Amino acid sequence: MRIPVLAVVSLFCAATSGCSDSGELSAATKAATSADSSGNAAAVVDTAGQPVDGTGAVSDSATADAADGLQWQEALAADGPADAVADVAAEDAISTDAAATDVQADQSGDGAAAPKCVNCLFSAQPPAPHPGGKGKYALAPADELAYAPGGLTGNYHKMLVIRPDAGGIFPTVLVVGGKGLYEGGGLLAQLGSPYRAFLDHIASHGYIVAFVRVEQGLLDADHLRMADDLLLASKSLFDQISLADPNKVAFVGHSMGAKVALLAAWKTLNGDQKNAFVDPRAVLAFAISNEPPPMGTFQNALDKAKIMYKDAPTWFTFATGDDDDIAPHSDPKKANGLALYDALPTANKQLIVVHGTGAGDPNPATKPELADDHAAPLSIEGKAGGFSDFVMPNSHLDALDWYGYWKWTVGALDFHFKTGNATWAYGDLRSHGGELPDGKMVTHQVVKQGWTTLPTP
Repeated sequence: MRIPVLAVVSLFCAATSGCSDSGELSAATKAATSADSSGNAAAVVDTAGQPVDGTGAVSDSATADAADGLQWQEALAADGPADAVADVAAEDAISTDAAATDVQADQSGDGAAAPKCVNCLFSAQPPAPHPGGKGKYALAPADELAYAPGGLTGNYHKMLVIRPDAGGIFPTVLVVGGKGLYEGGGLLAQLGSPYRAFLDHIASHGYIVAFVRVEQGLLDADHLRMADDLLLASKSLFDQISLADPNKVAFVGHSMGAKVALLAAWKTLNGDQKNAFVDPRAVLAFAISNEPPPMGTFQNALDKAKIMYKDAPTWFTFATGDDDDIAPHSDPKKANGLALYDALPTANKQLIVVHGTGAGDPNPATKPELADDHAAPLSIEGKAGGFSDFVMPNSHLDALDWYGYWKWTVGALDFHFKTGNATWAYGDLRSHGGELPDGKMVTHQVVKQGWTTLPTP
């Protein structure tokens, strides 16, 4: 399914010059910041304390215990307030006959070979503790904060902060939206509204989420400066929100925002010599758009990806819909998802192609169709064909959110910051897109991954 022209104008990612290619942060940004960060790795174990093998699959003994449905237990750690207020550590039932590695199952195209998620019908949000299911935390009222002077009184430097209504210290996620998608439209436009269900979902799993506006307006295409703004927002967030853990940080972006997240990672990993900012443990780039602009100078993220610090502790996930016509992942003339993945020198990376259920998709057809296009990561509430789709086609909530973008995000966060369970984001169940009533499954494809043996988080 294709996006109309008006949506293309709203979502298109332009780029112009304006920042140095040295990787150094701007002088004004450095002058406003000073902080240090560090993080400790944890061993990879599943929720029952079983080791996870090199592909992210759970051991046979743990699989047998999980055969009757979703299995979980509370994971209480003694070394941190965030873990003391424990999140649910989740793991799906994986059929014992799916002994092939995740890459083999994902790339085979054979749905029967993919691991099975019990009680995970594509037509509804999965039950807890699936990472696409509702988290256990109630949410405090959201706060709109300035991250630079004037952010709430006239300029664009503002962020929406959503957090659990609970005590403790929580890992932090900074989210950047697509071109012109920082607050939606209409009289009731609010910061972060095109992604609000997604933001609330992450926070309900025990994370502090900041949706950051880095765009001055529709004509702004200075993505390197936007990357500086994202890092500045991260520092301001930790100064203003005492519950935010500065040592456990991830970046998430959609379209233009995915490019900004990647550039911000490059800036802090390569050019932040004074350790003024934290290094993100994970960068999730959904439908990343690195398209040349219709006017101005092209700030090509490919140049930065090639020189990304290869030994950084950061994990990179690229996920793009197969029918994305705005930022196609594999067009050899456009440096989007596939080219950026190939350019990164790190082994901690993966490229996932999201498949819907329309004509030409490898999955069985469904009604309504799951549309794997550029708007799929948006999470405007509503049903297919409803008001949300009138505002932005294919932006409604569906299985591509619950069993795709939401699952990969929360699964990655839990892996890096809590449970050490790789199954959802880097292992067997990352390709599982929900089950159809006849028992067949919607599946996504892990096209490439950089690791052969899954390291510790």
